[in-house]
Amino acid sequence: MATREDYRILGVSPRASWEEIQRRYRLLAWQYHPDHHPEDPEAAAQFRRLTAAYDALSQVKNKPRVSAQKYKYVRPSFRHKKEVFEEFFGIERPGSPLQQSPGPDFRYDLQISFLAAIRGMETAIQVHRDLNCSHCGATGMDPGSRSQECPDCQGHGRHGGPGMLRFGPFCQRCRGRGRITTRECPHCHGQGYTWGISHYHLRIPPGTVDGTRLCLTGEGGQGFQNGPPGNLEVRIHVEPHYFFTRVGNDLHCRLQVSFAQAALGGMVNVPTLDGCRPLNLPRGTQSGKVFRLPGGGAPGGPRQAPGDQLVEVVVTTPGNLSPGQKAILEELASLERERVSGTGYE
Repeated sequence: MATREDYRILGVSPRASWEEIQRRYRLLAWQYHPDHHPEDPEAAAQFRRLTAAYDALSQVKNKPRVSAQKYKYVRPSFRHKKEVFEEFFGIERPGSPLQQSPGPDFRYDLQISFLAAIRGMETAIQVHRDLNCSHCGATGMDPGSRSQECPDCQGHGRHGGPGMLRFGPFCQRCRGRGRITTRECPHCHGQGYTWGISHYHLRIPPGTVDGTRLCLTGEGGQGFQNGPPGNLEVRIHVEPHYFFTRVGNDLHCRLQVSFAQAALGGMVNVPTLDGCRPLNLPRGTQSGKVFRLPGGGAPGGPRQAPGDQLVEVVVTTPGNLSPGQKAILEELASLERERVSGTGYE
């Protein structure tokens, strides 16, 4: 099922015709084809997103829409009927340009460490994208040349039937623009943009969670017919930590202690974000007991307190006993049997 995001990825309007979607897909697919960028995984990922969006829209645009048009005809609005009539019969007013289309949105996946997400960081990334041609000012024309109405489509941008009916495909000569130039820009070959690399400096705030999205407005793909550019979305992926597990702003961890430490109690060192911190274990601490260290979690937001560190005690059982340890445990077991026998349970 097609969504608005599919239109955004291809950089077309939801009202765009199937011919315009095909033309836009061919243009972007050629730019991001893996054969053109064999060592760029981001270009390959963008090509897969374009293909998925194109397949989703093809299932919708190729379905008959007669019932929807009939429903629009019965609405009691003369202006709305006129717009529907023009859309249904493909009528374009003389000299009316094709619709502007926003550029596609790009996505950049950034992986950072667990501690970097907690403490925050600054980093730089580079993204391959189409840039406005500086030589022609994104017009596609060689400076000093003039544009004129395309003689093949009479300025409509696509071919069709007689009169104002325009059902045919987009004009290949003017690439759907309706105007041509005698001299194309030698730098961009008439496209209006070139393929380049943009550099960005990112600030990752402290306490960033996995899946956070940073939106760079206007840094996506270039729009069609001087349409607005798309956006660049940076998605943060936080690596898991070997000791800490984050739940909200709280940090959970498991601390292993020996049987003797749990039974006798005493001071133990707990790893925290700021080094080791002493924790006083009471005598007879059971496995699974949770201790809370206030303020030891992830930093909170402007109106949110920082989280805590929750330490779960795990009492370990020794495997290979020395003769001395075995003798002590046997003596302890003997004392426990005597205690149970004295209570009358045997």
